[in-house]
Amino acid sequence: MPGPLGDATRRDLTDAAVERLAAAGFEVDRPETGAEPPAVATRGDDRLAVEPLAADDATPIVIASRLGHALDRGRRALFVARDADTAAAVRDLLADPPLLAERTDGRRTFHLGPDRVPVSGGGYACVRADGLGHPTFGWRETDTPLGPVTARSDVDAAAVDDEGRPVVPRLLCEVDGEAVAVLAGVDSLQTPPDEAFPFAYRRDPDDKRFRVRRGGDGTVVETVSGFAALREAGYVPIPMPLVPEHALGRSIDGETLTAAWDLLVIGEGESVDDGSVDDGSVGDGAIDDTALDAERDRDR
Repeated sequence: MPGPLGDATRRDLTDAAVERLAAAGFEVDRPETGAEPPAVATRGDDRLAVEPLAADDATPIVIASRLGHALDRGRRALFVARDADTAAAVRDLLADPPLLAERTDGRRTFHLGPDRVPVSGGGYACVRADGLGHPTFGWRETDTPLGPVTARSDVDAAAVDDEGRPVVPRLLCEVDGEAVAVLAGVDSLQTPPDEAFPFAYRRDPDDKRFRVRRGGDGTVVETVSGFAALREAGYVPIPMPLVPEHALGRSIDGETLTAAWDLLVIGEGESVDDGSVDDGSVGDGAIDDTALDAERDRDR
């Protein structure tokens, strides 16, 4: 929730959480920099990053960012919400499978992240979308196709296990339900070659205009002045999937994740929490991570 209303909600939630934490014996610091959460609480070895959530903050990108930021600094994230819907959204995002849209037979479907997919030739991957409205993007792991696909140099894309499944899952990018790219695993997202995608665009350093290149042969098919003109010409950047281990900067098991975050629900006026701060616990005992400090600065 951008704007003054969201800022006021976050301030009120922070103040209420700080009052609770102080009453429970925590020492509370209120950092003055936007690179830190609005409050950090310490009691013995327990360090909590207070993360207030306005109604529109309970998104995969925000939750992953706040969680990763806390983990990077040896803290647990205490998410503070005002309403049941926001609290439920946080629990859903961090429940099994955490920070994933879905997990089926060991393969994952990802939420979309805030970044674009950089390609090795410079610039970013894009697709041509001629229809009205914005195309729907999706990223998921799958077992097909078998055989070589676009892969990072240290990934054996052709290896299969005893059941005939690829050792490294295929990472499929779909646009409006149609496959447009296949990579060998999420690690192959690190600057894949241009030919892995239908098109790529790059700002020319001399005239500052965007050149759209065909992925297969590098032919320039469009030259435009900026992002608005790029979209008017029918080209849309491909968003990067939100891969939990990339967003959090580490792989994390379920038990560690559960210990990494807590949730406190504070209603108007009186506080109503899911656990009990007074007896030494806060929320329902869970913590998660993800790091995107730029997102934090946007919110504050």
